[in-house]
Amino acid sequence: MKNLDPEFCRRVKSSRREAGLTQGQLAAEVGCKQSALSMFEQGDGTKLSDEAIDKLARKFNLPLSPTGDSASPPSGVQPLGRLAGGLLNSGFCPNPHCPANKEYFVEEMRLFLPDREAADPVGGKYCAMCGELLERKCPSCGAAVHAGAICSLCGQPYISAL
Repeated sequence: MKNLDPEFCRRVKSSRREAGLTQGQLAAEVGCKQSALSMFEQGDGTKLSDEAIDKLARKFNLPLSPTGDSASPPSGVQPLGRLAGGLLNSGFCPNPHCPANKEYFVEEMRLFLPDREAADPVGGKYCAMCGELLERKCPSCGAAVHAGAICSLCGQPYISAL
């Protein structure tokens, strides 16, 4: 489920704890690994299959979105992780070999354009494409990232070419 609300993941964790279940017990019940459930509960909705997510939703009687309708958010509300004009606080994959990063050249300079939506569709901790730990700030100066391949504050590429 590419656009799964990270809040759903946290509600699963809360419901599991209220039910007195360990991650291992719940993972066995829905047919996944404990480690995948752990990452899922931290907000990375890409770590479980759609079937496992459906089982969790039914078990704890949780809607897959805040309104119960995964097709549209409430009127006037932006989807979590999004802001008009782009992603809000989404991470990018620092791995130049990751398929989420597109290689291109500018005046013989090799750059990688991060696709933050592909790498971080749900606001997780790890890249959905390759599993690398996501970066949320410029690795050179710590400034907030924006759309593009180069930090607008320090001028350094977000992803170093190896």
